[in-house]
Amino acid sequence: MSEMKLKEKAVVATLGVVALYAVAVATWFMSAESAWKKSAKAYRTQCERYAKEEKLISERGKWAEAYEEEKAAMPTFEAGKDTDTTWLQKMDEIALKNRVQIGQRQGGTEAEAGDVLELPIEVKSWEASLEALVKFMYELENTDEGMFDIRAINFKPNTKTGYLRGSFTLTCAYMREN
Repeated sequence: MSEMKLKEKAVVATLGVVALYAVAVATWFMSAESAWKKSAKAYRTQCERYAKEEKLISERGKWAEAYEEEKAAMPTFEAGKDTDTTWLQKMDEIALKNRVQIGQRQGGTEAEAGDVLELPIEVKSWEASLEALVKFMYELENTDEGMFDIRAINFKPNTKTGYLRGSFTLTCAYMREN
């Protein structure tokens, strides 16, 4: 075989450089496509978030009114009056009505949460059937006698009786007169 002439070497070198540029451009376009898709997804997510926030802002009056209604329905106590006796009694009444046996219970320390005061009640021992427990929790959530929230609940079956037993933390929300 004969050696390549200078012109042929230049043509081969030029084709090699063009081929390398083509590979570089193809690689750039493929990576740019995935980045474009990622950016488009992020853009759609932010557009949805903006629309939700815009809707909430437009409903500001509605939510302020709902807040004031709930605030007006909240029980109010005199300044300095202990509330744990009241809440323990109401919880006991609802538990008795729904066949939940409460053994050990104790009122906690009053805590401020914005305009509202909260009193946690630690129930260290209770026993009930699943149906009774559900009815008890439902009535606590929907009663007009106060605002209650079960913040934590633990239970397991009692192997002797077949009922559930455990502990829970009930938070009672209220306000104080100024």
